[in-house]
Amino acid sequence: MVGKPGSGRFAFVDAGETARRLGIDRVTLDLWVKEGRIKTHRGVGRDVFFRAGDVEALYNELHPTAEMAEAVAEDEQETAEDAAPARPARKKQDPQMRVYLRLQADAKWYDISEDDIRFWFQQLAPDGYERNKRNAEHSIKKLQFMVGLIEDAQRREADQA
Repeated sequence: MVGKPGSGRFAFVDAGETARRLGIDRVTLDLWVKEGRIKTHRGVGRDVFFRAGDVEALYNELHPTAEMAEAVAEDEQETAEDAAPARPARKKQDPQMRVYLRLQADAKWYDISEDDIRFWFQQLAPDGYERNKRNAEHSIKKLQFMVGLIEDAQRREADQA
């Protein structure tokens, strides 16, 4: 998406063009505005515009580069292999990249409302309860560990200041 006309740092595009560039409909765009996922800027009258740079950033989030998509796919494959029976060892991704990729994937939770989760749960078969509960608890444990590391570092920084 980089380099398209009107995609300069301070260029603006209207709602129709924004929806087209993002590959979504206007209803979804309005929902994302309401959720704060993308910010509007007032024009003349009732028209709203979007900063082209914001549109490009959201597009890149929705459509990661081929390199990022490949890295995410590789991370998912490694995760599946970790859970599978032992196979011949192969070089794993750099831990920093694995954590970064996982955080990028987990950031998508901002898109999920509590109503979405309730609907998902209503469709979940009872035999999936325990497995999904285990997965959620495991994710929570890892994220809490990460938050603890960050909080410790922030306390050390504050103590040094």
